[in-house]
Amino acid sequence: MSLGVEALAGFIGDYASVLPAEIMAGNVFAISIALMIFYIIFYFINKLAELIVFFLKKIFLLTIVTVAFVQFLAAFGGKVGAEGFTNDTIIFGAAGIIAGVAAFVIAFYAAFSSLKDLHHERTSGEASLREKKVEKPVLSEKPEEKSFFDVLSVSKLKDEKNLGAVLTYLVIAEFGVFSSKTISAPNVSVGMGFFIVFMIAGLAFIHQSYRNYITGLRHLAVALVAGGILSIILGHFWAGFPLETLLSYGYFATDSLVALVTGIAVSLFMGSKN
Repeated sequence: MSLGVEALAGFIGDYASVLPAEIMAGNVFAISIALMIFYIIFYFINKLAELIVFFLKKIFLLTIVTVAFVQFLAAFGGKVGAEGFTNDTIIFGAAGIIAGVAAFVIAFYAAFSSLKDLHHERTSGEASLREKKVEKPVLSEKPEEKSFFDVLSVSKLKDEKNLGAVLTYLVIAEFGVFSSKTISAPNVSVGMGFFIVFMIAGLAFIHQSYRNYITGLRHLAVALVAGGILSIILGHFWAGFPLETLLSYGYFATDSLVALVTGIAVSLFMGSKN
């Protein structure tokens, strides 16, 4: 038996050594074997890449949240040391800590439960996969039928299961920006141009990464409204920008715009399904 195995292994080794020459000579069997081997290799590479991408998203989100939370805690400690426990430091400090802890717990849980989620997606029935494929072209047509107010309707927002997590990521991301060193736009025109480009890129990201385009638009709209208000509040009470600046075009040349863009980007990244 052992001799048979050794002989088979020797034959395979010898054939593998002459396989390139046989392929160049037009040997159909050799070409078939080579193509099947390449298919198997790329199949496993694709599966491995899918697993890596799935984990990377969770790990990246956990890293972003952790860094933002640490930066906030450092800034909060500095403010308390310099100003003491004022009304602003207590209110915004408590809000930042609550949002930071919540975001960290969500990101930590998502990172370590992603393998189970991936297994669930892979073992779902073929019927559900076909149903998703059929839904995609229908979903791409819906944005034309929905107005901005339809997207932000209260009944639809209540149906969003992960909207709370999206807003939590938004809050801690903005706190993190205001708590760390950042570079704002040099002037208003540059800031406005940057914001327009970012919004266009955000719509493209939603189209590519969200299974439901309407859900992505809803997340973007909510993040834009909530993030805009929060960036003004934090910009004034936490970063010390005058309200006159934040409520004018000068907003686009402040850290508040950077915080808004960062918060929207992180929340959309979290809410995406791919």
